[in-house]
Amino acid sequence: MLPEIALPEGFWFLVGLAALLATWPFWGPRVNSFFQRLEQRRRDAELQAFYDRMNPNAHFRQTVDAINEETSAVQGFATAAGASDPRAIWENQIFATREEADAARWRHVLIKAREFYIDIDRMHGRSVRGRRGEKIGSDADDQGKR
Repeated sequence: MLPEIALPEGFWFLVGLAALLATWPFWGPRVNSFFQRLEQRRRDAELQAFYDRMNPNAHFRQTVDAINEETSAVQGFATAAGASDPRAIWENQIFATREEADAARWRHVLIKAREFYIDIDRMHGRSVRGRRGEKIGSDADDQGKR
């Protein structure tokens, strides 16, 4: 049996602190950069909120951002052993390039945002005219136009 050694109170705390200080040169820059990224994200969000308070049309951007976050991302096509394949997949469709897939995704986001605002107008009984003068809102449904 090993003899019991009387350790001073807080011994393991000091051992842990010494281990932390010994490894700080290795982990310190990573920890600092992590907190700096968090702080930068917070500052960016506060600045965006400040601009949004001043801009009466900010809700359009916020709507598009919300729909953009909900929409699935474009995936790269499966490649074998480092072979480069420019194709991309989005919503179970294969596109020739990633740019085409991103463009299709962005069109989808904008269409969903437009439908959202059309539905709001329809719920409130307003009718909105499009670029060519056709009604888009609730009266357009009654007339069969859209």
